[in-house]
Amino acid sequence: MQISNWIIFLVLLVFLGVYLSNVAGRLDRLHLKVENARNALDRQLAIRSVVCRELVNMQEIDSNFRNKLNQAIQDSINEESLEVHSINEWQIESNVTKILKQIFDNNFSLNSISNKKIVEEIAAASRRVQYALTFYNDAANGAIVVRKRWVVRFFRLFGRASMPEVIEFDAEIPQGLAHL
Repeated sequence: MQISNWIIFLVLLVFLGVYLSNVAGRLDRLHLKVENARNALDRQLAIRSVVCRELVNMQEIDSNFRNKLNQAIQDSINEESLEVHSINEWQIESNVTKILKQIFDNNFSLNSISNKKIVEEIAAASRRVQYALTFYNDAANGAIVVRKRWVVRFFRLFGRASMPEVIEFDAEIPQGLAHL
């Protein structure tokens, strides 16, 4: 082999190394973004649980709904305290949202509540949960797209990082709180 062929081979090898390094760096940043978004989602779910706990103490809310909400919040808090996340966690969070929708349906009137600040905090917390879920799923989808590329799979550029999962649960803002 001539020296010019060796030089071309080395230049191509360097370019391949730089390319793979850039892709691995991008994937690492995407995994970090997914982790940060997941932490933000967990934080917003915890805040929503705390704010909803105040709603349970309000006498204006039907006692049947208060009991259901109290149980759902307790389940949510118990699940959030675990180090490992389970599939059941998203069913529990959907249940909290479902009960909030029942309480704050289309017939809900803010005038019937003495402490309007709590209701406004619940609306804000519900909105932040919805945003955090959207941000997390966008980050997870971005990482999944990059991880499915053949270069990433062939050279195992993802290292030991687990595949991000898209989270599905009902995070819709209740109709009665949508305008707050």
